[in-house]
Amino acid sequence: MNSTGNKKTPIAELKAVTKSYLTEGGHELKVLDPIDLAVSDGELVALLGQSGSGKSTILRCLTGLIKPSSGMALHKGSPLHGVNTDASIVFQTFALYPWLTVEQNVAVGLMSRDMSRADKQEAVDRAIEIIGLANYHAAYPRELSGGMRQRVGIARALVSRPRMLCLDEAFSALDVLTAENLRQELLTLWRSPGGDLSSIFMVTHNIEEAVEMATRIVVLFPRPGRVGLVLENPLPYPRDSKSPEFQRLVKLIHESITTTTLPDLPPEVPVPGQPISRGRSRMESIPLVPVGQILGLLSLLHDAPELSNIYDISDEIGREFGETIAIVKAAEILEFIDTPKDEVVFTELGRKFIASDPAGRKAIFAEQVFKLRLFHIILALLNEHEEIDSERIVQDIAAALPYDNPEKIFQTMIAWGRYAGLMDHNTKTGMVFVPKEESEQG
Repeated sequence: MNSTGNKKTPIAELKAVTKSYLTEGGHELKVLDPIDLAVSDGELVALLGQSGSGKSTILRCLTGLIKPSSGMALHKGSPLHGVNTDASIVFQTFALYPWLTVEQNVAVGLMSRDMSRADKQEAVDRAIEIIGLANYHAAYPRELSGGMRQRVGIARALVSRPRMLCLDEAFSALDVLTAENLRQELLTLWRSPGGDLSSIFMVTHNIEEAVEMATRIVVLFPRPGRVGLVLENPLPYPRDSKSPEFQRLVKLIHESITTTTLPDLPPEVPVPGQPISRGRSRMESIPLVPVGQILGLLSLLHDAPELSNIYDISDEIGREFGETIAIVKAAEILEFIDTPKDEVVFTELGRKFIASDPAGRKAIFAEQVFKLRLFHIILALLNEHEEIDSERIVQDIAAALPYDNPEKIFQTMIAWGRYAGLMDHNTKTGMVFVPKEESEQG
């Protein structure tokens, strides 16, 4: 296996690559800050990060599926034009053609190759044999289990004999046992001497999966995506998930992600000589989390107080770690919980909220939402005007939070504001307004 100190030219490399997109509303959204990343012969590199941190965008830039906004994608040291011919990709969804057999789906991986019919058939048979589907040449995807369909996807990626196999959340849609079996088979294939497959680049949100497989782990921090941590993983294969070193690496990655997303910020203090505002002075984004998930988290903490660790909570609710962090952060922003290190504990306000009746919860939620500066500014405008055009609000969000998707932030704000009874949105007119029953009572 090669290490990061290897002098060989990387198979694929990104140098100072950035990427921006236009949102549906035409606002520029910067997805990646300058990224430097390389994959060399003999490496198995895992790219970890929360949903929306830009992992798949990096994979697509690295393989030539999309062009960077700035910077360079390289193939063996030269600028990459088009698709990296040494790379093949396996996606999260099986992406098989339902009207084609296993054999025909695998052959799709050779469509761009100038080969004789006999050579193509030999390559397809070999790929199907390698991935353990020897008796399924004539089967259709509907006749296969999820694990077997993903095997077909892997065989299709391997049929062209790539030097680098790219996995885009390739195991996340599979059950635990099937995923583990496929991981081990790919490791065996990659480590086999004399094989075609030299390197693997995998995008994942599963920390244990990364530690189990990778020789090097790159942790991506979000908004915008940037390399936050790079770890060499020298553990010998096969790796024991219960070993102290394995657990140490898992904990280190957990802590790096948690500390970045849920920092212990000092409380804000009033500025001498300035009036105290109910809105916080710090302009802070909000997680894209429905109110129901926040309430669900609080109910879980109330009903199962032994679940005080964020990792245990993630396992209990069956969500990926990044999604769990988003829910926890939403509850923390509203001051219902606190997160010292990796613990999740009720605040006094959180206990009061969960013990209240629906009307009491709504009143507390409204008070907490009003404190958030993002809401505070808009609600102040609504206090002056009967209604506001939603496009104006979206533009204000885009200016205040340039690394967030303003349309999605707006939708989440409306959902929180609706529950709180503070604001609503008429999708036909595009206007945001204060619900009449609330304004009449207030």
